[in-house]
Amino acid sequence: MRRTRWRTTLAVGVTASFALVACGSDKKTTSTTAAVATTAAAGVATTAGGAATTTGAATATTGGSGTTAATTAGSGSATASTTSSKDVGLIDGVYKGTAGFTLDPKDCPADWDPKQGITATDINLFISLPTSGPLAGFGLLADGQKSYFKYINDNGGIGGRKINLDVKDDGYAPDKTKSNVDEALGANKYASFTTILGTPNNLAVWDETNDECMPQVLNGTGAAQWGDVQGHPWTTGMQLDYFTEASLWATWLKKEHPDLTKVAEITYNSDFGQSYHTGFSFAIKGSNVKIIDQETHEAAAPNLDNQFTTLAASGAQVLLLETSGAFCTQAMAAVEKQTSWHPLVIMSGTCGSLNQFFKPLIDQGLTGKDTYLIQNFKDVNDPANASDPFIQLYKKTLTEQGLDPNVTTYYTGWIFAWYMEDILKNASTYVGGLDRGNIMLAARNIHELNPTLINGLTSITDGTKDAYLTEGGRMVKYTVGADLKALGVFVQAGDLINLEGKLGTYKTVQDAAASAGTTAAPSTT
Repeated sequence: MRRTRWRTTLAVGVTASFALVACGSDKKTTSTTAAVATTAAAGVATTAGGAATTTGAATATTGGSGTTAATTAGSGSATASTTSSKDVGLIDGVYKGTAGFTLDPKDCPADWDPKQGITATDINLFISLPTSGPLAGFGLLADGQKSYFKYINDNGGIGGRKINLDVKDDGYAPDKTKSNVDEALGANKYASFTTILGTPNNLAVWDETNDECMPQVLNGTGAAQWGDVQGHPWTTGMQLDYFTEASLWATWLKKEHPDLTKVAEITYNSDFGQSYHTGFSFAIKGSNVKIIDQETHEAAAPNLDNQFTTLAASGAQVLLLETSGAFCTQAMAAVEKQTSWHPLVIMSGTCGSLNQFFKPLIDQGLTGKDTYLIQNFKDVNDPANASDPFIQLYKKTLTEQGLDPNVTTYYTGWIFAWYMEDILKNASTYVGGLDRGNIMLAARNIHELNPTLINGLTSITDGTKDAYLTEGGRMVKYTVGADLKALGVFVQAGDLINLEGKLGTYKTVQDAAASAGTTAAPSTT
């Protein structure tokens, strides 16, 4: 029987040799509303791209250090971390990870079972995401993960164990997500939750999953809160967080266009939009780049006409589209219709799907040309990646399974599943073997070269030191050809930027927000 108990702070140890990165005062921040469905969901759906990208040799700008292990890209299987496992695991009654990260089972419910969901033959996982309603298409993420897990199971599984993934529909409603999670926790049959979709959905359950010592890993959203190692040690993210994405914008802008210093923003009035504003504000601090105007919009706004009337009068040289969903298409259309204001436009990567966000412009006689955004995963449909061993494996496997490999959401599912496989394999090597505590240690000790990443990027987590798995990307520019009724392509527009290890944990985001004079969502309720 699952127990209800008071929320306690789990033991997260910090070694004496490790100093937390401080980026300002500990000014208390206030909460803003969570992003709506199209925001977080679009962020996941376009993770792997969805458009052809013309690539070239990129020079990587590294922002941190870390070791990477080789990956068997030809087989698709993740390799074990180069970090020694002999000092990681259940040692003297405490789960000891890297960089001072520890989990004490005494802080878990009295009936907590570390082997729950794990047998000699099976590993049971759970996911809640929309498979019905307006966002039902994102249910393909689960289908993509099942596809990858089937491939792994057919090739020996995890030490002979098969990975099973149970899926529950939440229609992207946070209250339904919570009821699904409550039911899953009460079933006492799952080793871990994975890829729960959406920022508000994950925020609705992360207190409970942490109280119950249930791994809630690889959240399907780029909210910076998933780096809250101290307050929520049993929760992690996967994709590029919005704070870092905006920092990449600033880094690229200062290098490639040093003459463009006047910036305007149109910001979704939510944690999602505010994360972009905070990240960009922090990254330009001390430079000659200035935000001269910021216009916000609500989820229910019928259009962005009023905002653009004000923004056009600002004379800004750069416009940041810190929004998502249909608002991205509206914003690109509004810019293209301008007759006297022609700023350089940088848009949220959540709006990278050509069919979803750019094709509607063609129907209006527009194109969206010259819009910039950040990419960090290889595009499965890019002809330049046709010879990539992992993409070849993906296409061959999906075809054999009767699925369409050109549906990029399946590929995004493969990306999440690849990381889950890596976590399970590494957890199996730790002291005490595969169990739920070691799954969490492995989720915070990833040092792998994921074959789906753009060449030159790394994916590292390291205990209390580095909570963010993906922290880099490259700027691409949407370019159209002579046929204005045909979709264009993304063309590489700058060097690869890797800020690996720079963000650290969510405390850095909160301190950065205070330092930049903005706010970040609180890490605890």
